[in-house]
Amino acid sequence: MAYVDELLTRGEQVLYEARQHLVVLISRIVTELVLLALLIVAGSVASAAFTNREILGMSARELILFITVGISLFVLFSAFWDYFRWVTERSILTDRRVIQIRGVLNRSVVESSLGKINEIATHQSLFGRMFNFGTIEIMTASDEIGNIMENVVAPLDFKRAMLEAKHQYDRGYGYLEPVIPTNSPAYAAAPRDIQHTLEELARLRDRGILSTDEFEAKKRELLNRI
Repeated sequence: MAYVDELLTRGEQVLYEARQHLVVLISRIVTELVLLALLIVAGSVASAAFTNREILGMSARELILFITVGISLFVLFSAFWDYFRWVTERSILTDRRVIQIRGVLNRSVVESSLGKINEIATHQSLFGRMFNFGTIEIMTASDEIGNIMENVVAPLDFKRAMLEAKHQYDRGYGYLEPVIPTNSPAYAAAPRDIQHTLEELARLRDRGILSTDEFEAKKRELLNRI
């Protein structure tokens, strides 16, 4: 079972999923590899310059080699860590909320309910527009930034999906019971579930969330299952 499956509630559906753009990962790894190459060159030059000196009981060449190898291993570890972060961290839109999963070993989850989202802002640099990635900021009802998704793929598509999901949620569709297939073992309990759903739909209609036409259309759809 994927980690995101453990976060979903009953009937909650994933609508959109994104992670940081691959070009972001590649740029970080290339930067670390360039740093690694510079360390090797600097270590070789320093080793040749201090051939006959001793520091802390070690020859200068051995000490420089030890330091260079240590820093190089750290840089390589950082590159692998960036890759694992890219694989595991992601931003997920469901029909009820936006979930951002962070961390590799220790996981942290930031959530924003669709009902509390006030505004969605996107930021793209020229480089981001060229490669189609950018940052999304979600403003909650308290006018605070509730969720920041940095360098995600296709930020405008993600924003569009969030706006559509929020529109459906605000109209009350997020409260409807999931459809039970006719071949499901739980279909025997469908009449009771349909009655409950009809009552919920009637309350949404009375509150003005659903129009009369939408209520009647959904009612006919539910009654056709009996």
